[in-house]
Amino acid sequence: MPFSGPGMSRLTVAVASGKGGTGKTLVATNLALAIARAGSPVALVDCDADAPNDALFLHPGDAAVAPVEVLLPVVDQEACILCGACRNACAFGAIRILGGTVMVFPELCHNCGACTSVCVPGAITEELSRVGEVEWGRLMSSAADPAGLDVITGRLDIGDVKTPTVIRAARKRAAVLHRAVTVLDAPPGVACAAVASLRDADVLVLVTEPTPFGLHDLELAVELAREMEIPVGVVINRDGTGGTDVVGYCAKESIPVLARIPFDRRVAAIYADGGLVIDEHPDGEAWFGGIWESVRRLVEEAYR
Repeated sequence: MPFSGPGMSRLTVAVASGKGGTGKTLVATNLALAIARAGSPVALVDCDADAPNDALFLHPGDAAVAPVEVLLPVVDQEACILCGACRNACAFGAIRILGGTVMVFPELCHNCGACTSVCVPGAITEELSRVGEVEWGRLMSSAADPAGLDVITGRLDIGDVKTPTVIRAARKRAAVLHRAVTVLDAPPGVACAAVASLRDADVLVLVTEPTPFGLHDLELAVELAREMEIPVGVVINRDGTGGTDVVGYCAKESIPVLARIPFDRRVAAIYADGGLVIDEHPDGEAWFGGIWESVRRLVEEAYR
């Protein structure tokens, strides 16, 4: 059934993990499709801009692409009086005076414009610089997918480091679509890119595996979710391997286990071939439809 939350016209579901390789993208792509088939228009945003791959599984049609650009300071050395105001105004150390020359370090620049605003002689201007792109397309509605599914991909240019900027651009593109549900496939870990992906999410689905590494990084991700005040539930992937008591940890921390996807070679084979578990595994529809129902209950309880 379509989403309708307590006092909420739209829902943002973030799918994340404390480490790579847990099955986060598997859950995000299949969950988004399950939500669409339940009757809610969905936008799936691939926020893993360093290595996006959601579109490899979902194949959206008629994809459009737009560059992601930022304004970077450019210094006219002849007009500069070496007063140091720009250097002092930059909170990120992106401007330095070295050997009588003002140097700009683009990797450190946060595009705030402070240096331009304090430059008395007007020696600093700003120019657009490309850092990545956003691609978007739509799976056409059909009897199987009555609500349709939009797939938005943030893709960082090779050699660039402004991942959060690309993530924000991809999320902004999704916001324009005004879908009932937005699913964010966040990058692994708890660094800046993850924070940019999780910000303003209504609920967080953490995907983990029952291994010591999986549990350790799950604890870090839970800590981040609590700092950001996002209700969280856990999906245990490859259940039955590893021997680590993730269920016990979740019970101790009062975190609901939304689903336990068993270790199954068929799942690995489907994923490796670029297929969708919800379509090609006999239990796929039950697994991911069940995760959606569990997410709905978690939202209802969290915002009651």
